[in-house]
Amino acid sequence: MTDQQKGYLQALSDLRSWHRWQIIHAVGDIRRMEPHETAIAYLDLLISTKKQHAAEDEADRQRERAANSQTGGPQV
Repeated sequence: MTDQQKGYLQALSDLRSWHRWQIIHAVGDIRRMEPHETAIAYLDLLISTKKQHAAEDEADRQRERAANSQTGGPQV
């Protein structure tokens, strides 16, 4: 995972934490809790998608390195 991907995932995680904090402080007020719960569900989906893309990118980089080492191409 690149530093940029790590930073992006950390920002999403921080935003998710903020929404959880908002839910804790909105106990009993469904109108305040519901939008935060929806945001958390969306962020969970976004985070898992970004992690999957990062893993796929890393696998691609490893395949490139392996192919380049066999052909004598540039090392990435």
